Amino acid sequence: MPIKPENKARYPKDWPEIRERILKRAKNTCEHEGCTARHREVGFWLDGKWNRMGHALRDAGYKAGDTVACSEGFDIKLIMIVLTIAHLDHMPENCDDDNLRAWCQRHHLAYDATHHKQTAYATRRARANTMELPL
Repeated sequence: MPIKPENKARYPKDWPEIRERILKRAKNTCEHEGCTARHREVGFWLDGKWNRMGHALRDAGYKAGDTVACSEGFDIKLIMIVLTIAHLDHMPENCDDDNLRAWCQRHHLAYDATHHKQTAYATRRARANTMELPL
């Protein structure tokens, strides 16, 4: 996931090298248990499982962003996996290998959901510039 401009200074100067080291450790595959998604791979999610785009679709000229009609009566949107580096403690300053995971966006966002909800609430409250009264 892109680094927000306001957080850029929290990352070490050698972040690109750290990121590459973690991707190499993960062999460019999502490190979430049971996930087989690979970096820059095109495919689709179905029933919670990652499916690589097959040769038939590739040979037919399909690419990420295209929608494919499925024989079961629904459409599948092809996406490209981009592996992101997750900080388990949500602290960009902590770049110890055991605190970092190479995860596809699906699993990274799921892991961060509660944290995002909390920070979004705090941001909205600060932007509103209102006081909270005790109950």
